[in-house]
Amino acid sequence: MSWQWGPEPQPPAPQGAAGVGRDASRALLAAVEALEPARRDALTLTANADVLVVAGRAEHLPWCEGVLYIAPRDAAPALWLPTTQRPQLPLDLLQRALERRHRPSPLLMLREPAQLMPLHRALPASDELIAQIRARWQD
Repeated sequence: MSWQWGPEPQPPAPQGAAGVGRDASRALLAAVEALEPARRDALTLTANADVLVVAGRAEHLPWCEGVLYIAPRDAAPALWLPTTQRPQLPLDLLQRALERRHRPSPLLMLREPAQLMPLHRALPASDELIAQIRARWQD
């Protein structure tokens, strides 16, 4: 993913938040855990070793310093990007190319560190899931 990125001229409303890196991902998980139950019940989570993604309506997302707010674009609804930046390629073509190489869809594309993260495994933000993510991060 070595193409150029630039600012998003018309940032969409966030539909998720990504904590990228150890500090940001842990802080975002703590922010989700601290939400009142009705708000947390409206969110889903997925994680890998370095990234936590929280998806849901903008009004349900926690604010957390250092996270990227993310959303798909109309031209590429299965490709999630930070709301303030985008690759300098036609997004519909990029989505199609990625779908050929990476099943399943949707995918989060990050610039730094350059990576694609599948979002299809997101589950409701339950106490059990939060505990599972914490346990995996401690391994």
